[in-house]
Amino acid sequence: MLPSGIFVRADLGNLISSLPERLIAAGPSRLTVATESETPESGEKAVLELSQWSDVWCLIEITGPAELTALVVQSVVRHEPMSEVVSCHYLPVAGEYSYALFREGESMETFESKGPSLDIVNFTSELRRVPIQSLLRASDFMIDSMNQFGIEAGARPSEEVRKVRINVGLPGKKTFWQALLGTASSR
Repeated sequence: MLPSGIFVRADLGNLISSLPERLIAAGPSRLTVATESETPESGEKAVLELSQWSDVWCLIEITGPAELTALVVQSVVRHEPMSEVVSCHYLPVAGEYSYALFREGESMETFESKGPSLDIVNFTSELRRVPIQSLLRASDFMIDSMNQFGIEAGARPSEEVRKVRINVGLPGKKTFWQALLGTASSR
């Protein structure tokens, strides 16, 4: 249906060339970023995989810690904002559905539903009002919302899709001496 990841309304080539610089600008010091064409699985834990989802949307799939997802969202929303960004978390097996729509760096709509019995449901929107009954079927509501944003479930073209991987080296925890004495950095 829908993949979990970050949808960006952009040209894939422009996104590939600008994302490493954005990550370094928005990320912590000692962050490393290396771009490579599609290759067999690497041993890195933090990997971004960029591909074209539809004619206007690119998809960034993330393998790594939650901090990496937050960093990617911050780099495309806060640092020279992209026109439209949708962060999507779609896990029907766990009953977890959420998305956040940003336009020009501003949060326009968010939705979150967790738990098989709808333990948590949050919805805020600057764009529309929805009847509360439509929120009760979280999966259907999320798919309908994504369709309204122009992101169709399963819209990826059937022909071979160009994918580019970006390996991200997140800095480890500071050593005792670094924490005690501080580290020299450009920030």
